[in-house]
Amino acid sequence: AYSPWSFVSTPHPLRSVRRHLSSAHGEPADELQLHDFLTIKAPPIFLVGVLLPFCMRTFGLEPQARCALIMVGVLTLSLFEVLPLFCVALFIPVLGSISAVFGDTRTLMTTSTILLGSFFNQTSFLVLGSLVINAIFSKCGILDLLMSILLRRWKLESKSFLLVIMLCAMTACSVLCSGLIVVLAALKPLMRQGLEETAIKRLLLGVAFSANAGSILLPISSTTTLITLSLLRDFDHKLSLVSWIFVSGPVALFGTVLCWWILVKLFPAEGDANEEVYRTVEEGLEETDRPQLMRQWSLSNAPKLVMTDGHWFMLMVTCVAVLGMTVFAEALEPVVGHPAILALAVVVVAFGSGFMSRDEYLTLEWDLLAIVGGTNVMAVMIRETALAANASVLLTQGIFDFLAFWPFLILVVCLLLIFGTFCGHSLTAVLVLPLLVPLGVKLEEAESFALLCCIAIPFGMGMPSASFDNMAAQMFSQNLKRKRCELSVRDFFHSGGLMALTGGFLTVTLGFGVSSLQHGLPKVPTDVLQRRTPAELEPKVVKENRVLDGKQKRPFLKMLGQLHAFGTNRTRPRKS
Repeated sequence: AYSPWSFVSTPHPLRSVRRHLSSAHGEPADELQLHDFLTIKAPPIFLVGVLLPFCMRTFGLEPQARCALIMVGVLTLSLFEVLPLFCVALFIPVLGSISAVFGDTRTLMTTSTILLGSFFNQTSFLVLGSLVINAIFSKCGILDLLMSILLRRWKLESKSFLLVIMLCAMTACSVLCSGLIVVLAALKPLMRQGLEETAIKRLLLGVAFSANAGSILLPISSTTTLITLSLLRDFDHKLSLVSWIFVSGPVALFGTVLCWWILVKLFPAEGDANEEVYRTVEEGLEETDRPQLMRQWSLSNAPKLVMTDGHWFMLMVTCVAVLGMTVFAEALEPVVGHPAILALAVVVVAFGSGFMSRDEYLTLEWDLLAIVGGTNVMAVMIRETALAANASVLLTQGIFDFLAFWPFLILVVCLLLIFGTFCGHSLTAVLVLPLLVPLGVKLEEAESFALLCCIAIPFGMGMPSASFDNMAAQMFSQNLKRKRCELSVRDFFHSGGLMALTGGFLTVTLGFGVSSLQHGLPKVPTDVLQRRTPAELEPKVVKENRVLDGKQKRPFLKMLGQLHAFGTNRTRPRKS
């Protein structure tokens, strides 16, 4: 059976999307052939996984250089799709250990212990909780019910329905990782009713782009936001929910509305000129006993979901947990501690009560945990090798002599939009954010700079491979078996490119302005850079674990021997 909650927003899941979306047509899944692996994938894996670490250790490179080369190797494997991104993320601690990323003065046992110990943290359990919450909402059929309500009030091909469904998709995808899949599944039976090609295209692009915009709304909305949250925590900074939404909310809302206007202009449908959107939306919001719009379609495709007491109980528990993890997180700290405890409690209740089965537990996309874990390891390597401090100095050296903070932010946002469009949102977050967050710490604007960079990444929508939502919409259009309705690269490039420009403009104007109101205007970069490196960028684990090093074992044992001798002398009876 089709499982709408079996997707999460991970980059490059084209094979997984194709397998799930084509399973209804009986098409077999692609299988990795040994010959293809040996001839295509094995050489770059050997180059990055064997030859590169051998050269690092043979030539005795500095820890900063080793960490930088590991990042280049990870980028190479990801860009050429040699391995799935979750495999690349799992490969990061392996590369760090066999490359002796902390230098030859530390044993490999110590290096691997530090790297593996940083793989899971509080953010990892938040990810697990968000996956289970996503599955609970999907099993309760909340989005299916919402779709039925919308179709009873507005025409499917109307501009009004497009605006309302985009706003709903943005809100749903801020909480549900696979909200777009559920929306597409509900729309699929209605797409074969002879709709115009332009109406279908703008509807699919609209829900995909609004899902991307919704992925920045909450700290738990997507891989990018979770990585940002984890990196800020690693550098001893944190953002409250109010601070996050205060900046991301206006950008996401206005971005979605402007995206709707762009799609209406690029893909006009018959009847658009005669439709008054404000009046139509206002009429649709009014309660009516006899729906006038699309009654036969909406009633014939309304979901037949029976909500039992168990559904209502789990829905109530999940809503309370979401509020506790987001709105009341700080207030509940004296009671439960970190919000990840509530996330684990949801997992225990959902599966311990029998509401969700073991098979449903296995359908959760565990690759998201691997991606976040790999990012945690990358952040530790960047900080503990002092690459964070050195890179922040190198990136700012000389550039602030002729650029203030705001022009520099514009430059960074433009680069993030380009990188996010062509490399994917999650890959950009994995490789670029670990460098940008220390830069924000160096500029003493860690929270605002990291949040604005996080907001900019999902607006890179100009390619089908930019995000999971874009790829899901493209695969959905291909499965409609209507050639003129298929979304092409040109469709994504034109509409997504304009959306990227719009999102970038909103980030550096509206987002920057709201952030300045909350955190204050940024300090003058030239004055900040003259101060010493912030303590948050200094290595911590390396200092705290020196007793584990091989070269420190003898002094440590000698110290223990001295303490033992001192205790023996104290207990020995004195001679008269």
